Amino acid sequence: MSPDALWLLAVAGGGALAALVMVLVVALVRLHEAEQRVRDKDAAHEAMLERLRVGEVRLRAIFESVPECVKLQAADGTVLDINPAGLRLVGATRPGDIVGRRIDTIVAPEHQALYREQMRRVFDGESVAYEYRSLTLDGRSRWLHTHAVPLRDAHGGVHALLGITRDITEDRQAEEQARRHQTELARVARLSTMGEMATGIAHELNQPLAAIANFARGSLRRVRSGDAVGALDLVAPLEEICQQADRAGEVIRHVRDFVRKREPVLVAADLGPIVRSVARFAELEARQQGVALQLDIAPALPRVQADPIMIEQVVGNLVRNAIEAMAEAQSSPREVRVRARTLDGGADGAVEVEVADTGPGIDATRREQVFDPFYSTKPEGVGMGLSISRSIVEALGGSIRAGARDGGGAVFVFTLPAAAARERVA
Repeated sequence: MSPDALWLLAVAGGGALAALVMVLVVALVRLHEAEQRVRDKDAAHEAMLERLRVGEVRLRAIFESVPECVKLQAADGTVLDINPAGLRLVGATRPGDIVGRRIDTIVAPEHQALYREQMRRVFDGESVAYEYRSLTLDGRSRWLHTHAVPLRDAHGGVHALLGITRDITEDRQAEEQARRHQTELARVARLSTMGEMATGIAHELNQPLAAIANFARGSLRRVRSGDAVGALDLVAPLEEICQQADRAGEVIRHVRDFVRKREPVLVAADLGPIVRSVARFAELEARQQGVALQLDIAPALPRVQADPIMIEQVVGNLVRNAIEAMAEAQSSPREVRVRARTLDGGADGAVEVEVADTGPGIDATRREQVFDPFYSTKPEGVGMGLSISRSIVEALGGSIRAGARDGGGAVFVFTLPAAAARERVA
């Protein structure tokens, strides 16, 4: 081979070697860059994992330090996790006592259906709040309030329930104590009312008792004089005696029911007879004060879910206040108008009772103040009648307000939901 050929071959080989070296260098550089990217990704991944670990530790610390019960719950009611406050609330000493168990094991039997319904709503995507009684693992009976929200996964599906629960037992006990106290105050007020209405009650009893005495004396005279031909001649007066005795007995039963100590009994009550009963007892006092008592009761009023005695107390308070206000102010003419009607125009609408008078009225700045306990415009008043009336009405889901009557005077209006509407809400 000639020297030129060898030279060309050497040059060509050197070029190829140089190219190969360049390729290798480029490959090494790219490999180094790839390794660096991998290391960077690993570092970023590790940093992300560290942030996740820190976040998890922080969330766990928050979860465990929340002073109220926080729990995670599956759709079947199984407790997935619960914080230390929750363990104490349910009477557990360690997580294993309740985690992995169905929550309805601590829900009182009468509230299990309610609890399951609220769970269903949460897993349907709603946020709910509800109260229920629980029987804790250590044997206590507690009232609990839970606010539950759905926890969703990346696809929007609900995979767990997050519930925050607090113990409201003391609140419930305080409410019950306040309710009993209010009931006792209402009874004392009724006793006071009956004492003030003693003259009217005596009049109500005097009429049937006088009639009984007259018919009995007349029957005795006929028997002694021989005018009674047979037993049939005495049937009519004896029937009248029985009717008048029933009338007197009804008055006594009414007074006894009105003042006796008992727990309120809610029934589907008809306001018409209640208003008429109040008017019958207040009529004598109204006549003595020169007050005309008028009733305007709409026919076919829907019934309300209430204790009739309590409603009678409310109407009685308003009627007697109106009579007394006009007597003290020496206003003229003196009229009290009691109206009962249905709102919203249907059988299921609310029922409104209005007591209006022609007295001096109530200053606009004091219309809310008159319902405060111990507030009274009467020199000898104790200021509990309207306060008790408002408590009774609001406890039944209604409202009461004071206002001005067109043409002068005051008007008090209270509204109660019809029994059918109240049952639907409940």
